[in-house]
Amino acid sequence: MPDQEENPTPKFDPRPPGQRRRAGESEADSDLRRGRRNRSGEDNSERRRIGIMSRISGRSELDKARTARYEPYTYESNGPQLKWVVLALAAWIVVSLILAMQDRATSSYLTELRDQGIQSIPPSQQASLIDFQQIKDFAEKEGFACDPEADLSSPGCIRLLEVQEEYVSLRNTGNLLFLGLMAVLVVNMFTFGALTHRASRNLPTLKSEKQGFAPERAVIWFFVPVFNLFKPWLVFREMFKASDPNVSTIDDTVWKTKGSVPTSVHVWAGIFIAVFIFNPRTIGWFWYPVRETIEDVLIAQSRLVMADILLALLGAAAILVVVDLHRRQEARHAKVGKVIVTPAPPVDSLEQALKEGIRRKELENKQARKNRDDETKGT
Repeated sequence: MPDQEENPTPKFDPRPPGQRRRAGESEADSDLRRGRRNRSGEDNSERRRIGIMSRISGRSELDKARTARYEPYTYESNGPQLKWVVLALAAWIVVSLILAMQDRATSSYLTELRDQGIQSIPPSQQASLIDFQQIKDFAEKEGFACDPEADLSSPGCIRLLEVQEEYVSLRNTGNLLFLGLMAVLVVNMFTFGALTHRASRNLPTLKSEKQGFAPERAVIWFFVPVFNLFKPWLVFREMFKASDPNVSTIDDTVWKTKGSVPTSVHVWAGIFIAVFIFNPRTIGWFWYPVRETIEDVLIAQSRLVMADILLALLGAAAILVVVDLHRRQEARHAKVGKVIVTPAPPVDSLEQALKEGIRRKELENKQARKNRDDETKGT
């Protein structure tokens, strides 16, 4: 019988066939092929996927910011971020002006129809989707010799469909441009918010203490209804004052009274309020909800052109504001030099509550001892 040491039994891998290491395959390759899990039970491929999605969504940057929130920091220039903000705002201006031209083209076409004697608005759906009754009602109202249920090839029906299709084409183009404007708005919200947060966070490094708005709240106020009509103006007013390079750096709070605010900030805030009140959405929902005749629609279209131009002006004013703010902070930073700021640690609400409870208990005990002493003296 052969000795077992001379003929050892081959090693048996108890794992399922799909997870066993193949011949000539390293352990790393085997782990990569199988998507091996780490000690915490998380799949490595899943971790890589989550990491990519985290970077795309900005979650990783948010996690880093939260981690470093209470660590010492110095001045952080907004130079790289400013380029993205200006680019996003420039795109906002371009799309707003193109939308204004499109609304102007729609208005011009409706004027032509009115001059031809048409007094009502053509159906605003595609001919393949529209209810023939709507076309029939429009034809009867405007005197077109067309019976859509009988023959659409007659000259009257051809002319009617041409009018309707041209109007639908203009409206659809306007709607697509408005959707594009909303997409650019989302980009601006992220870029403008990031610049605002960093500019507000820079204030202590510029020897400007006791700011009224924390960096997080400086951004949040843009999204709080009603308050976003005036809080953003107060936020930027404070940042401009605290970033004024002409203010003395000896007193860290003198900026509150000596800091200046340029006129562009007030103009931007005024346009900001005007856009909230008068924009393409409020025109259709509030200012001109009734558009039954072609005259009603022409008035609404002219107001849409004004609202689009107002949006472009808001973008231009915002560019002036962020560029001026960046220049101020850069100049003041060059004046004060490198300043290291250590944020105050977060307040533990439970600890504060315990301290407050102990303080109240001590006051109660003190008052009780005083009352006993008074009673003893009285007796």
